[in-house]
Amino acid sequence: MTWLEYNEALQELHPDTEVVVGTGAQATLRLRRADLMPRHFVICTADDGARIRPFSSDTVVTVNGRQLPAGTSELSDGDVIAAGSAEFRFWATTPGQSRSVVKTPLTAHLIDVQQRSALSLHRVSTGIGRDESNILVIEDETAASFHAEVRREAGGHALRTSDAATVKVNGRTVSAPVLLSEGDEIQIATRLLRYTCSALPEGVNSEVAQHLTSAIDIETLALPARSVRRSPIPELSSAVTVRTPMRAVAFVSSVIAAVAIATLLFLHRGP
Repeated sequence: MTWLEYNEALQELHPDTEVVVGTGAQATLRLRRADLMPRHFVICTADDGARIRPFSSDTVVTVNGRQLPAGTSELSDGDVIAAGSAEFRFWATTPGQSRSVVKTPLTAHLIDVQQRSALSLHRVSTGIGRDESNILVIEDETAASFHAEVRREAGGHALRTSDAATVKVNGRTVSAPVLLSEGDEIQIATRLLRYTCSALPEGVNSEVAQHLTSAIDIETLALPARSVRRSPIPELSSAVTVRTPMRAVAFVSSVIAAVAIATLLFLHRGP
């Protein structure tokens, strides 16, 4: 008999069964508050052992800290499975003593080496892109509005990309979610970021949000910005010039109309 332990509770895994873990109605084991996909991962049991696989390429699952590849992987007694904000333990025999302990939140940063600054990844989700609503704003025409996301899950941080965006990790283009490791270099548009869980280098400051703009972008945008600021002044002057005679004409017309009405009333009364 095999077991799946979660939050000190045991779920029996019967032989020759398939258990789907997630938050959706079609999941066999539903966990509503574990930050999981509707169907996150699957455990299959058989006479020769148990196997695990991510439900899709969009789900991040780790076993003993290593991200699972596509397809099935063998499970061994005592293996620790992490997905979303949840941690599980697989028992191939009678459950042993759980080694679960209260964990301190993972501290990590994205370092921009060029600017000597570091973005704290203390949030559940850190958006990266050109749109101002992102935590890490990259002012670069080659960056998408919502280019990528670093999400805290599976015991670490997973990098997720948008469908049309190009992201490289250690020089390799990625499309599926990637669990980041110490020292991984992430290239987004023209920016190169380094992931670290270690202490920051001397002279590198930690920030809760960043606005990255290359020197080329600053020089290119400076001239149009100044011309745009000056343009409303002549436009406003011309508007006043046009509107002033129009108001005079309207005033004269109203006076003429009043005189005409008074004249008609006087003639109507007669001598």
